[in-house]
Amino acid sequence: RNRMRMFPAFVNCTTIDWFSEWPKDALLEVAEKYLEEVNLGGGDQTAELQKSVASIFVTVHRSVVDMSERMLFEMKRHNYVTPTNYLELVSGYKGLLEDKRKELGDAASKLSNGLSKLIDTRQKVEAMTVELEETKAQLAVFQKECDEYLVVIVQQKREAEEQEKTVTVRSEKIAEEEAKCRQLAAVAQKDLDEALPALEEAIKALEALNKKDLGEIKAYTNPPELVETVMQAVMILRQSEPTWAEAKKQLGDTNFIKQLVDFDKENMSDKVLKRIGQYCAKPDFKPEMVGRVSFAAKSLCMWVRAMEVYGRIYRVVEPKKKKLADAENKLAEKQASLAEAKAKLREVKEKLEELQRQYEEKLATKEELKKKAELTELRLDRAAKLVSGLAGERVRWEESVKMLEKSMGFLVGDCLVAAAFLSYSGPFLSEYRDELVQDTWVKQVRQLNVPCSPDFSTANFLAKPTVVRDWNIQGLPSDAFSTENGTIVTKSNRWPLMIDPQGQALKWIKNMERDRKLKIIDLQQPDFLRTLENAVQFGSPVLLQNVQEELDPSLAPILNKSLIKQGNRLIIKLGDKEVEFSPEFKFYITTKLSNPHYTPEISTKTAIVNFAVKEQGLEAQLLGIVVRKERPELEESKDKLVVSIAERKKKLVNLEDEILRLLSTAQGSLLDDEALVNTLQSSKRTSEEVAEQLVVAEQTEAKIDAAREP
Repeated sequence: RNRMRMFPAFVNCTTIDWFSEWPKDALLEVAEKYLEEVNLGGGDQTAELQKSVASIFVTVHRSVVDMSERMLFEMKRHNYVTPTNYLELVSGYKGLLEDKRKELGDAASKLSNGLSKLIDTRQKVEAMTVELEETKAQLAVFQKECDEYLVVIVQQKREAEEQEKTVTVRSEKIAEEEAKCRQLAAVAQKDLDEALPALEEAIKALEALNKKDLGEIKAYTNPPELVETVMQAVMILRQSEPTWAEAKKQLGDTNFIKQLVDFDKENMSDKVLKRIGQYCAKPDFKPEMVGRVSFAAKSLCMWVRAMEVYGRIYRVVEPKKKKLADAENKLAEKQASLAEAKAKLREVKEKLEELQRQYEEKLATKEELKKKAELTELRLDRAAKLVSGLAGERVRWEESVKMLEKSMGFLVGDCLVAAAFLSYSGPFLSEYRDELVQDTWVKQVRQLNVPCSPDFSTANFLAKPTVVRDWNIQGLPSDAFSTENGTIVTKSNRWPLMIDPQGQALKWIKNMERDRKLKIIDLQQPDFLRTLENAVQFGSPVLLQNVQEELDPSLAPILNKSLIKQGNRLIIKLGDKEVEFSPEFKFYITTKLSNPHYTPEISTKTAIVNFAVKEQGLEAQLLGIVVRKERPELEESKDKLVVSIAERKKKLVNLEDEILRLLSTAQGSLLDDEALVNTLQSSKRTSEEVAEQLVVAEQTEAKIDAAREP
């Protein structure tokens, strides 16, 4: 009002629209509108729970307004509470509740899955123990049967070998006798072959005769001497009277020639053969000489001479043929005996093959049972390793699952207080924060029966212990106030503006973002905007240091996060340039002013965080400086130990996560995956070693801390 009086043109030339603070009803209505889309999980009492949460939102906002006025009065520190803070509270609550439900749900699910795998393994151990006993009993039975079969097979094989030897010996002897028989037959046949050509020639000559030829001989009343001699020889062979009259009579028989061809030449008597020999010995008893007298008599002469030769040779061959026949008879008997022996051998071999087949079947079954027993024993061994190795984890995981399930029930109130803390508490010192959180917000939550953890702590709720330890190593003091500041810087939806007169935040940010190639700029630098553009585009973190109570207007698009979506890209306009915005981009602002007075616009665009060092943090820093001067080796040991403890605690968490991951991703039975069991056992062993080392390290740290104390 005083300023308006100083500049009357404001009244004359403008339309004044005075914005007052949002009334309680407006705050309540906005909260209820936002909460319509939030699942608070209250069951039948969801509507009542939503009203309670909305009422707490209003209480939080109003309490911060009151606390800001009090801080201004007591500390001369300004803090502006705008509707933007309230909107961030209700929207941040929704996002934080979803994230925490997912985080705790995933953790509980992972632990439950690991527990179910362990319980399943324990149940399988009992079933496998019974199965192993049954398999071993069956294995013993099959082993006995295989041994019995083997005895029978050996006996049968011995019999078969003896039988085979006998057959082989007989076969060799019979082969020799067959060779002798073939030799005898060959000799006899050779002798016969001498007479066969003449015999065949005579038979052909006889077959060439006809009735006319025979009638020519028959026509003789007084035949020529040679013709008569031939006919006498024929009659002698036919065992008839060697007279011409008898000869003429037989020549008249139509079957005469056929009878001569079919003559039984092998049964001629010695007397007949002798008489015929006398005829054949005559000088003129030759076919060519007889042929001069009569053609038919020539053929008959040839036949007579052939019979004489055949009969004479047959007398020599006949004993040989008898000998051959006897040999062949004996050979046939032996061959029959050999065939019988071979049949018996074949029968023995078939029986042996059948026994061998049955033995192999029994042996295969036995081997299968043996493998099954070995696999069962192996699985039991793995199960024992798994169950005994993770026995301690099982108890701890069961407790953790119960705690997580219990914590999930408290999320509605816990997330409400945490969201309020992130939205409002940054500018306040620790005593004001504690009073707001514990004496106002948590108290109101419990009064309205909104579920909330009995020992709620914003630092523990918003940051993991491993992350906090990393912050401490990177230079953030370990007191609760500094940890709370760290959670606001990393969790707030707005870019942090850190009031950092002692440089604590500056040191921490530099160390935390060193690996990501932190860019440090100052508003006094002529090219700070270009550096900022490159960082926004390529996702590098930027630290704007040493700001005063006013910020450069060119930073407004970044502070407001004025992003434009083009396809799959995010674009931000810096000055007259459009730059692609990388989600990896981080922006930090620090000021060395101990009590800056920032306008409501800056308070709305940034998350102001008061990093003023508390007495505890200052004492720790001064002690570290003094010890580093007087006993540098002690402080160096302390630094190394802090890092070592943090790494080991982080490794413990990572090992447990790895064990749970392996359990959750295992397909089928854990006992069939040897690599998994070995990995789990190795992880467990490493975890125990790290835990032991951690105890020793913490004891050493306590001794060093005692030595550092004056």
